[in-house]
Amino acid sequence: MTKPKILERLEKLIENAKRYSSLDSFRAGLAAAVEILEDEEIEKLEVMFQMQQALDERIIAERNIDKTLDEWVIAITIAMESEIDEIRREVNWKWWKQEKQIDLDRLQEEVIDLWHFLLSLSRMVGLTPATIHEKYMAKNKINHQRQEHGY
Repeated sequence: MTKPKILERLEKLIENAKRYSSLDSFRAGLAAAVEILEDEEIEKLEVMFQMQQALDERIIAERNIDKTLDEWVIAITIAMESEIDEIRREVNWKWWKQEKQIDLDRLQEEVIDLWHFLLSLSRMVGLTPATIHEKYMAKNKINHQRQEHGY
């Protein structure tokens, strides 16, 4: 969804929320709005999953690749480690060297490369956009609880 459409949708949601007479009704309306936006984000992730699946299938077919799940997990995590190293090379982590200006475009490109492999790995282990959202939300809650209890 394009930014103007998102803004248009938010404006409609705000207009609808103004119709509620009580705070509880307003909260319910706001919760519904958040749910709509979350669904739209999941839809974007689904598109990314489909695109990555098409790329993975193309590479597998063109290169005649036949790997077990174990082999895929090992191969993809090694590729992810390589991408992480490329990300690290874009920032000033070496305290003994002169700092360089960070090329944010290049840094973002490397992070997106990592996302490609993360999407592939997610698909291979049976995660979907919906299960990623569900499991992320649950784990995020646990991580906050851990912080509250001196983890």
